[in-house]
Amino acid sequence: MKSFGKRGFLLSLLISFFLIVANQLYALDLTIACENKADFPSITGNSDEVLKEKPGMSVEAVRLLEKKLNIKITIERLPWKRCLYELEQGKVDGVFTASFKEERKQFGRFPEKNGQVDVSRRFTSASYALYRLKGTAVSFDGTDFHNITGNVGAPSGYSIVDDLKKKGLSIDEGPSTEKDLMKLVAGRLQGVAALEMTGDFYLSTRKELGQKIEKVLPLIVMKPYYFMLSHQLYKRDPQLAEKIFDTLAEIREDPDFKKGLEKYLE
Repeated sequence: MKSFGKRGFLLSLLISFFLIVANQLYALDLTIACENKADFPSITGNSDEVLKEKPGMSVEAVRLLEKKLNIKITIERLPWKRCLYELEQGKVDGVFTASFKEERKQFGRFPEKNGQVDVSRRFTSASYALYRLKGTAVSFDGTDFHNITGNVGAPSGYSIVDDLKKKGLSIDEGPSTEKDLMKLVAGRLQGVAALEMTGDFYLSTRKELGQKIEKVLPLIVMKPYYFMLSHQLYKRDPQLAEKIFDTLAEIREDPDFKKGLEKYLE
C-alpha cells in the first residue's frame, strides 16, 4: 500500500511534468492564418501556400517575430472569412492583417490599451482607392461618390464593403482585386474599390489593365491594420500575446524591415 502510494505520487509528478512541458511547447508553437489571395505587399500570390520568394511583408514580419521571441510559427493560407472563423474557434492562434471593426472582436483580440484598440501597436496602415475606366466620369470628392449608377467591385469580406454600402453604393463582392479590375475592363463594373498598393501593383504590372484603368483621387480612406490573436491564446498566455503585439510594432518601425519593401516595388 505504501509502495503503491509512492508509485502514485511519482506518476502524478510525471503527468504534471509532461503537462507543463506540453503547455510550454504549445505556447511556443503557434499557427497564424492569412488570406489565400494576394494582398500586395502584405502577402503575395493567389495560393494556398506561402511563396518561397518575396512572400510578402507580413510573412517576413512573422519570420522576424519567430527569431525575436524564439517561437515557431506555421502560416496557413485560407479564404479570409475562413481565417476569422478558425480564429474564433481557436483552431489558429492569430490572423493577419485586419482593420478594426467592433464586430470583429468576437473573432479574436486586437492590441488594446485602456479598453480601446491601440493604434500605436498596429502592424501597418493602408489606404483604399477607387479605380475607374479612363475617360469615364466616375469620381469621389473625399466625401461622396458621383456618376456611379452601377456596381462597384470590392474584395469579399473586407471592411471597405460596409463603408461603401453606407454611402449607398451597390457592391459586387469579388474573390480578388485582380478579378475585379478585369471585370471593370470587361464593362461588368463601373468602378473598383481596392487597397491602393494592391490596385497600383496590378496597374503597373498588367499592361492590359494599366492602359485602360486609372486611380481616382482623393483616396477613399486610410486605415490601420493589425495582427489579431485568438481569445484562447490570450487567455492561456496573456504575457506572450502582449509581447507579440509589442514586437510586431517594433518590427514595423525597424529601418531594415522598412527597407525590405524596396525589393517588392522593383
